[in-house]
Amino acid sequence: MRKRSDQQRSDPRRKKCPFCEKNALYIDYKDYPLLKPYTDYFGNIRQRYYTGTCLKHQKMLRTAIERARFLGMLAYRK
Repeated sequence: MRKRSDQQRSDPRRKKCPFCEKNALYIDYKDYPLLKPYTDYFGNIRQRYYTGTCLKHQKMLRTAIERARFLGMLAYRK
């Protein structure tokens, strides 16, 4: 039996957060092309499970999408 320290620490199938890979400190609400893929056809915000973002960046992404909706850059839920 292998020791716990010898096993892989992360699941190889697990998605990586695209914002962590870019070392993003802030998600800009004015960057429409960046926000669009994180919403579905109806304008809902996609879940972390589907997008692969970490909790920290998912919260920043949600805030940015809500601000963009308020200014009319993105559609509200239909």
